[in-house]
Amino acid sequence: PADLTGRRLLDAGCGTGMLAVEAARRGADVYAVDLSPTLIAHARERLPNDLPGRIELAVGDMLAPGQGDFDHVVAMDSIIHYELDDALEVIAGFVERARASVVFTFAPRTPGLALMHAAGQFFPRSDRSPAIIPVAEAKMRQRIEDSPPFAGWEVARTERVAKGFYTSQALELRRLPEAG
Repeated sequence: PADLTGRRLLDAGCGTGMLAVEAARRGADVYAVDLSPTLIAHARERLPNDLPGRIELAVGDMLAPGQGDFDHVVAMDSIIHYELDDALEVIAGFVERARASVVFTFAPRTPGLALMHAAGQFFPRSDRSPAIIPVAEAKMRQRIEDSPPFAGWEVARTERVAKGFYTSQALELRRLPEAG
């Protein structure tokens, strides 16, 4: 949303903090965490001083419960290396801590990505970066709809993000209004 004033947001796997900065520009109180000290150092160097919202940058685990609860959780490209069952466990952990929405991206199973993934298997493991795990969007949606941790949540939006060789699938889970 354009106005995030008074909202608390977890930027899980924040990298260099671009999303965190944009959310703080919109007034959010952002907790941005990443495992990489180098990426957090870059984020600190680029942090503007004149943001209406607040950003706390931290090196650490995006799943650590001590970070508290949030209105929104965003995990851009943070679960693309997880097998489906593990990814669902991570997303379920986000859902437990979110009051309104969880937005995440995953590597969609497409013919082109499947071909690149298969070709990568011909190279020795030490010569490759961490593997991404492609997941069919329909399978991700179905597993979310069928899993008890996601009761009370709905798949609200989904969108393919593609630019050059980069392709991911963004999916938003929204908490359902409580039945009165």
